[in-house]
Amino acid sequence: MPRSIPGVRRLVRLPTTPSTQTVARALADEGAPDGTLVWALSQTSGRGRMGRRWRSGPGGLYMSWLIRPRFEPQRLADFSLACGEAAASALAEFGARTAVKPPNDVLAECPDGRFRKLCGILCEASGDSSRLHWLVVGVGVNVDNDPPLRRATSLRALTGRKTGVEPVLRALLRRLERLRRAGLFI
Repeated sequence: MPRSIPGVRRLVRLPTTPSTQTVARALADEGAPDGTLVWALSQTSGRGRMGRRWRSGPGGLYMSWLIRPRFEPQRLADFSLACGEAAASALAEFGARTAVKPPNDVLAECPDGRFRKLCGILCEASGDSSRLHWLVVGVGVNVDNDPPLRRATSLRALTGRKTGVEPVLRALLRRLERLRRAGLFI
């Protein structure tokens, strides 16, 4: 299966985990290869910025993608924003009208004209001032699940139909891998 998912060299698929981000960070420290994907069907302690935690039930996309970049640590903020743009573009493929809310959210326009959170991104890295050892891109997307927050939405709520997690995963990783192939973030 890893070969059929863009940018994935190793797949760790879990039925449930406290946090894909925690698993991916541990794998990174153990030397897991560039392109390792941790993907769970649910999380009991998903993590976001500023230590925020939540439960992530079945029907959403919960993944953390480990890469070993060669760009300078000073470009991490640009990389995080580029990941948001990539996610917004991928989700637009499924009928969502999206916008990036820096630094790490993708919002979607709802029928009432309001924008609500559809996707969150958390980039975490290890390295020093001159070099990154690893970078983990964590992404949570409300696909066919009921969003954990009142101010959130899902693709199912926006489109009125089930999308399935795998097509969203493939579209997202295709966009993220394009960033790398374009030489913007290697």
